[in-house]
Amino acid sequence: MIDKQQLGKRIREARLRTGLSQQELAHSVGVSDKTISAYEVGRIDPPLDALDKMSSATQHPIGYFIGNIESNIEARLKRIAEELAEVKRLLENAQKTEE
Repeated sequence: MIDKQQLGKRIREARLRTGLSQQELAHSVGVSDKTISAYEVGRIDPPLDALDKMSSATQHPIGYFIGNIESNIEARLKRIAEELAEVKRLLENAQKTEE
């Protein structure tokens, strides 16, 4: 696992990428915004259940937070593949309606 400072930095980055305020993330996790702030500055480590909720709220895999960057890449690739499949389905449906 990575150190508290690096973990806090990743929590903040994930929150900002998702466009969430500390208060919004806190609500999703079930903690106060002061607790989210403490996580982000590395004052305290979030428990696993909080990381799990942050993972869901920010759409980042837990591996992203604890140091497994590869799992973040895999998650992004999976989302891209899902989006491409949806585009393909929409294009196929559009072609069928034109025929």
